[in-house]
Amino acid sequence: MKDNPETKEVGSLKAVQAALKLLSARQRSVRELEEKLLGKGFCEEAVNGAVEHLLQAGLLDDERFAKGLAESRTRHKAWGPARIARDLASRGIDESIIKSALAGCAPEEDSALVAYRRWLKRNGREQGPRAREKAFRHLRARGFSIAAIMKALGGVPSDE
Repeated sequence: MKDNPETKEVGSLKAVQAALKLLSARQRSVRELEEKLLGKGFCEEAVNGAVEHLLQAGLLDDERFAKGLAESRTRHKAWGPARIARDLASRGIDESIIKSALAGCAPEEDSALVAYRRWLKRNGREQGPRAREKAFRHLRARGFSIAAIMKALGGVPSDE
């Protein structure tokens, strides 16, 4: 059975409609959108057509997505650059776009200090070297460099 061109158009149109519904919930990377549409049963050709249409219309943009996600993760989750980069890479964002997105975020030392202050609010009753070790591990897991962590830990007076 040969593919009917009208059937292809309808499939592509439905893929665009499904993609728009997904994008209305939240921004997505190109790869995330492709995976979602394929998971909904759309054929590869319809998915590629829908993605191309949305790219041309400016409704799908990995650079804008990466920048927004990096800023959000920095501000709201107090993540460091390494953790943000891993998150973006897992979403299919190209390394050059990741570097550009991270360059637009607050300086790492400032973000590490904010993250440390948040940690202190939740763990303020803990003090001494053990508390600083816990804070160090917490900040390291959040994706901050050792240099930024050491600066943050030294930037807030401790009760030692």
